[in-house]
Amino acid sequence: MDVNNTPYILLRSEEELEHGSSRLRWNRAQQCLSLAQNQTLRLPQSTAASAMPEWLASTPLALDNFNQIGRLSDDASQVEFNSGRGFLPLQDGELRLVQTLDGGFTDLTLGGESRLVAPFSNGTDTHGLLLFHLGRRWQTECSLPVAPRRAWIDSVNRCWVVGASELMVCEGEPLPLPYKTQPQRFEPVTINPRALTFLWQAPQPLPTGLEALAICGDDAALYILCHDGAEQQWIVKRSLSLNDESPFTLFSLEDEVPFVIDLSIAEPGRFAVMAPRQVGDDAFVQRDCAVLELVWDSEAELGTARLVHERYPMLSNAMPRFVSSADGQLRYQADVDPDYPSFGLRPRELHRLRRQQYHRQASTLLHHILDSGQPDALWHRIFLDAAIPPGCQIELSVRVYNSPGQRGSAPLIDQPAPVWNPLPSELPYAESLAGQKHGESGLFEILLQRPEGPVRRLNGRYLQIQLHLKGNGHQSPNLHAVRAYYPRFSYQDAYLPELFRQELSFDEATSSGAANGADTRERLLAAFESILSPIEGRVAAADRLTHPQATPPENLAWLGEVLGTQLPPHWPEKRQRRLIQEAGLIQQYKGTLGGLNLALDVATDGGVQRGEVVVVENFRLRRTMATILGVSMDDADHPLTLGTGMSGNSLVGESLILSEKDARTFLALFSPELADKDETEIVTKFFEDYAHQISILLHGRGIQRRAQVEQTLEAQMPAHLVWRILETDHPFVLGIAPLLAVDTFIETTPDYRRVALNETWLGKEGVIKNPAAFSPRDINAEMSQS
Repeated sequence: MDVNNTPYILLRSEEELEHGSSRLRWNRAQQCLSLAQNQTLRLPQSTAASAMPEWLASTPLALDNFNQIGRLSDDASQVEFNSGRGFLPLQDGELRLVQTLDGGFTDLTLGGESRLVAPFSNGTDTHGLLLFHLGRRWQTECSLPVAPRRAWIDSVNRCWVVGASELMVCEGEPLPLPYKTQPQRFEPVTINPRALTFLWQAPQPLPTGLEALAICGDDAALYILCHDGAEQQWIVKRSLSLNDESPFTLFSLEDEVPFVIDLSIAEPGRFAVMAPRQVGDDAFVQRDCAVLELVWDSEAELGTARLVHERYPMLSNAMPRFVSSADGQLRYQADVDPDYPSFGLRPRELHRLRRQQYHRQASTLLHHILDSGQPDALWHRIFLDAAIPPGCQIELSVRVYNSPGQRGSAPLIDQPAPVWNPLPSELPYAESLAGQKHGESGLFEILLQRPEGPVRRLNGRYLQIQLHLKGNGHQSPNLHAVRAYYPRFSYQDAYLPELFRQELSFDEATSSGAANGADTRERLLAAFESILSPIEGRVAAADRLTHPQATPPENLAWLGEVLGTQLPPHWPEKRQRRLIQEAGLIQQYKGTLGGLNLALDVATDGGVQRGEVVVVENFRLRRTMATILGVSMDDADHPLTLGTGMSGNSLVGESLILSEKDARTFLALFSPELADKDETEIVTKFFEDYAHQISILLHGRGIQRRAQVEQTLEAQMPAHLVWRILETDHPFVLGIAPLLAVDTFIETTPDYRRVALNETWLGKEGVIKNPAAFSPRDINAEMSQS
């Protein structure tokens, strides 16, 4: 709603700008609607008859993070790897082969937490899933009710397995250490409650007549490539939630897509599908990999896997199957590299060809209908947040109507060309989503009107927008957002006498000719309103200029000066804003422990709250060095203090204290009220030795903030206090922090680092573990040589 209390409807998401044109696409990276690419694709010709034998004969390939390759043996009963020493059988930590004793593996997939999953079947009565951990070197398996075809591992280590028409999930792992039962003690009913097991099967199989060919997924959903036994193919989408009983969502592949036999994620929102190499194409001219986008038509309730007209060329295609890569990069199986013949088929990365070639124009009706909720609402203005490069255009047509039944008969009315506005947004102090460049990007506005007739108002409860985008082939206009305002705030109706108001309404019988005086005057005054309303809105929202979290960055310096605070110019913007926000409290409590903690917390970006910077008043650390015979104060084994106490005691009797002077010190520490008149000075001096002294302890990341801490202490610390900074690599011991009246905190466990000879303290800062590779010994050998 603007300063005139005129509401608006905002369209800025993919769902809100949904349309039915294949020439337009939603750019997820830039969050805008633009013309689709129109490169000439070189796709192989493929049919079900020629592709299915290739699918049956294709074999998987896996690549770990160290470029070691895993594959199946010739008889598919074992997993082999190549780390530079030729292909060798894969073994677990107990030197057992990773193999199946009955049947053969049907797939090999890397994913999750360094896990390799391989479903297997003998084709009749034995079906299962083998799971191997590349780092921990264990293997385990479980049985499946039906023969598996393909598998995929999600981010929480669940193994999704698809059969011909069934979807299954397995989950679990072995115990971290071997467990042996003993008859003389009670044993748990279930030794390993999280053993790998068949966990779940989809309550509904794939839609009737469909068979699965491949499976993949992302953080949001699971995707299965299917076919109907003939030429038609679908991508079936399903939620990753096991509790979601909603049916599968089907997306049919377009007719121009060849028959494909493998599926993988190309990039967010895009899917690469692999077709076999075209028969007779010896020069491999048809070298492109097809890439699809899933489009859902909410009106027709129909999903389509639409072909993306952007080239993803391959250098060769030795096997029509994607490579399962630990890093998630899309790869395909290329021909053997002559320089490394022992590696067999070579994994190659698949990338988009960086060449821009767009459709030159496209028109589409937005599916989202704007509902004002008011019959005969007067639609006022549309603002576009867009980028329109030279040679490109964005034009609009609209239709207005009062009831859904009138939608089909209501004509589309072309609107004037959008006009660039020098403001980044008509909303006060808002930034443009498209960026601001004179005449090309930023805010564009259109006054909604009819092209001719005495009355050119657009009245109706509903408004539907048709977009017309035009490009030059190498560039495309980008539409980031649409804001439609209604009803019109008319200066003529609000400020002029009634005799100047519009007395007529739109009549189709007289829809041509010149505009009447009231209509001309209303649209003329609307030009002034379009300039004054944003200015009035900025004035009305001027309080944002004094709010530390909302004011523009260029205002921070003078806002800090107004509050009596000098902002360090080298500080990041977020820290400067918080300093301004807390300036009043810091000044109010300056010189106190609370004020100092707040100032340090601001300067260290929350270091005090995280326990990385701790202010301790030294009087809380008072200790006596007197020898108190008979009292043991050794706390080395105390679970709460761990030897942090300071004492010089020797255990001789029960209550003997040596040294009269130290006895008085001890008395001053523990019972100052019992001191006599002569001992008062000693007690006072003892307290003065620990008074007016502050220690600032820096731990972890707080050490890196030492410069900011010192600058803050110099500005905030009272002159009579003496302070010092202590650095430590260890957090406070539980039991000590409460004694110091500061909060304890749980330390973030640092990442493990490689063990270094004569440097690493085992059990304290380093661990010995395998890298997640097919052959950790070869990785360790390379590291030791380097």
